[in-house]
Amino acid sequence: MSLHAFWGPSRSSITRSLSVTSSSRQSTDPSEPIPSTEQTPGVEQPLHRSTCPPHSLSFPIDWGVLRRHDGTILKGIQYRIRDKRNVGRRVKVSWIYSYGAELEHSNDKYFLCADCHTKKRYTSQLFAAESTTAAIQHLLEFHKIKRPSNSTTGDDDIDAPNAAEVFQLIMPFNEDEYKQKLIDWAIKLRLSYREVTDESTTDLLTYGKPPLARLLPTHHSTLSRWVKDSMAARLPFIIELVQSALSRINLSIDGWRAHNRREYIAVCGHFVDGQGHPRTLLLGFPRRYGGHTGDDLAALVKPVILQYGIGEKLGSFVMDNADDNDKCLEVLQRSFSSIDPVADRIRCIGHIINLVVKALLYGEGVSAWEKNLIESSEEQRVALWTLKGVIGKLHNLVVYINRNDARREQLRARMRVTKTSDGMLFVGVLLSDGGIRWNATFYMIERALKCRPAIDLYQAQWKPPDRNDKHKNDFLTEADWHELELFYRLLQPFERLTKRLQCRADGEGNEGGQGSVWQVLYAMDFLLTKLESVKDEIHAMDAYNEDELPPYYSAGVLAAWSKINTYYELTDRSPIYRMAIALHPAYQFEYFRAKWWKREDWIRTAQKGLTAYYDRFAAVTVATDHVDQAETSPCSSPTLDDEFDAWGHTTDRPHRGKCTTMRILNCSRSRTMKWPMPYWGKDSRMQHGCTSVISSPPSYQFMFEGYHCTQD
Repeated sequence: MSLHAFWGPSRSSITRSLSVTSSSRQSTDPSEPIPSTEQTPGVEQPLHRSTCPPHSLSFPIDWGVLRRHDGTILKGIQYRIRDKRNVGRRVKVSWIYSYGAELEHSNDKYFLCADCHTKKRYTSQLFAAESTTAAIQHLLEFHKIKRPSNSTTGDDDIDAPNAAEVFQLIMPFNEDEYKQKLIDWAIKLRLSYREVTDESTTDLLTYGKPPLARLLPTHHSTLSRWVKDSMAARLPFIIELVQSALSRINLSIDGWRAHNRREYIAVCGHFVDGQGHPRTLLLGFPRRYGGHTGDDLAALVKPVILQYGIGEKLGSFVMDNADDNDKCLEVLQRSFSSIDPVADRIRCIGHIINLVVKALLYGEGVSAWEKNLIESSEEQRVALWTLKGVIGKLHNLVVYINRNDARREQLRARMRVTKTSDGMLFVGVLLSDGGIRWNATFYMIERALKCRPAIDLYQAQWKPPDRNDKHKNDFLTEADWHELELFYRLLQPFERLTKRLQCRADGEGNEGGQGSVWQVLYAMDFLLTKLESVKDEIHAMDAYNEDELPPYYSAGVLAAWSKINTYYELTDRSPIYRMAIALHPAYQFEYFRAKWWKREDWIRTAQKGLTAYYDRFAAVTVATDHVDQAETSPCSSPTLDDEFDAWGHTTDRPHRGKCTTMRILNCSRSRTMKWPMPYWGKDSRMQHGCTSVISSPPSYQFMFEGYHCTQD
């Protein structure tokens, strides 16, 4: 039975067409039939058994991973060569071989799916091909590839089955594989154990196939045990993958609290695997029972490092800005001498941006003010928010309207007779801020500006209940709206960059792109420039006695500028930030000469730091195969993305360095290449250094597969 036919599509990648190309032919249209194989009469064209025949799609095959459904390795499996009696004839070949290879083993025919094999989906790659039914069903259900409209049923051994026949496919049913797919399904969709074992779920999964009921867990504790057993079974493969990495192993570490209030520490590894691909894996998820000191954290991280045997291959540590994290690295250094607690410390850029924006929105002393909010009554909270200028007024207004359904309906009624600021009709609710992220405040401002006409009408027609008009103090004036627009415009690049920095640099097509450590200093430079331009505007208005910017807004800009400067100076402690940009093919060291041209001392310090960091890797020469990757053209993106991408590019004037390191770091640049490994492939030391640096993320990236470790 085809498991994919039973489960249906389970990945986002199923919507894309197969991208594997053939050296002998290409099929760019899924509906295009495979051309008939026609050979010259009278001319024998022998093929070696390991050579791909013309009728099969040609792609790299890892023969050692080809297994039957029962897990048996098919030793000696090879391409199926058509009988010599067919030479010189027009031979009809099934259209499925436009998407895979025809193999044989012990006189049995097999279809190998090219896309599944190249993407290492080994459990869904090989199908018995005496009949093409299973392969056709796989291509349809998993890849959304249908039989070409101009293909006749005679091209295949049997027609595709109807819905009822899906349950009668000839492929043998593997209970262990079914069980593993059930586990993977629950993890990827983050389903609770009780949802998976609920009676209604069982009824759905066993519909039309009652015998499956005996395979499904009937209690959530059973599924919990299955998940833990599955993790234990996969652990040796993960250890082998990590230990064979071409780069050092960078770790991102952060605390996490489950819905049941239990606390955990997520330890994620970021590295370049033996095939030259960036990887992000959840390596450990220990339960936190003790305190939150640096010693307590080190005691939880150390066993994870020992379990994977990576003590001598440790790279950077990505953590938030708490002082306890500095102490944690100092404690770990006692056990692992390869750690440099200062140079290897990467501060989470997401946490930095959060602190900078909070300073912009709420000014100085944010932590003390937030603590007072938690400890205050409802009436006291309204007064505390009033201290925060126009942001506080908007917060109080939104809370007041959203607290009562009658007031929400009154606002909706005004929305129905007014248009938004962009001339469109919108009927909805105002968004509230709150939580540990500042993004909610940005979206609250954005929604309020969009609904300004309706809010103005609501305020004009508002009647105080019980002659209590204290809420009128929070109504927004023309000056308040202008100030909100200033905040909104300044916050836009912060909001956009936060999303870009949360991307995964190990994603397909984004290798080394968004979500890599090279963006930390780049983003801080970009945001610092934005704040400094407003800061200069404030000083210019003061000098010429012109109309001032709103005082609360001006104070917030100065507080944010001070905060980002504080963390900018902390980047001097680690050369990784500068090394990441210098190794990036699109920027290299010329970036610093262009952006820091007023600070020659900064440039000299960066050169010394880069040379020292290069020497750190010079002692370890790692032989790596050259990994080809075509340069990718920049895709179309919003205006802020274009501005951010173009901001770091400099002129292409050559610059000669005095030392070998500087000459390497100042060769010709490639503005479109994102992944440095092919670029530095000729120098093994540079390649080892760049893979270790570029594979480090700018912020801690929690793999939510660990969610299922937190359930009972």
